[in-house]
Amino acid sequence: MEKVIILATAEEIAKGLRIILDEHSAQQKQQTNFEADKMTVGEGAKYIDVSYTTLCKWIKAGKVPVHGKGPTRFLLKSELIEAYKKID
Repeated sequence: MEKVIILATAEEIAKGLRIILDEHSAQQKQQTNFEADKMTVGEGAKYIDVSYTTLCKWIKAGKVPVHGKGPTRFLLKSELIEAYKKID
């Protein structure tokens, strides 16, 4: 194993740490937004004011993207809105 010597000032190290912490903070915000965007199929049907059965038919036809399988299926609000705009 080679030894590596890194020469850096305290200010350079602090700047690097700030960058890493900012990136971590941004990732946390994205995860929070994802959780807020998730909804069940039933919630999605109510959100766009269609019946649960209709939304399930659209999902089965591939018109609305769904994530997960079986009882753990969920929709993303942003994807549902975009799909709903395209449905005839």
